[in-house]
Amino acid sequence: MRERCIADECLSTTGFSYTLSLINGKYKMTILYTLMEFGVVRFNEIKNISAEFPIRHSAPL
Repeated sequence: MRERCIADECLSTTGFSYTLSLINGKYKMTILYTLMEFGVVRFNEIKNISAEFPIRHSAPL
């Protein structure tokens, strides 16, 4: 069986790539880990789960 290689994939068209483009900053991995572990959660739930990481709102565009 052939192993899948990331070089063979077009990551720019994946949902994961789109999600990474929406989440900026140094807490990206914290947010992604929380979503992976707990599924769909609200922003306030993410703040409560990762209370040791101060997540600030970014300025509106």
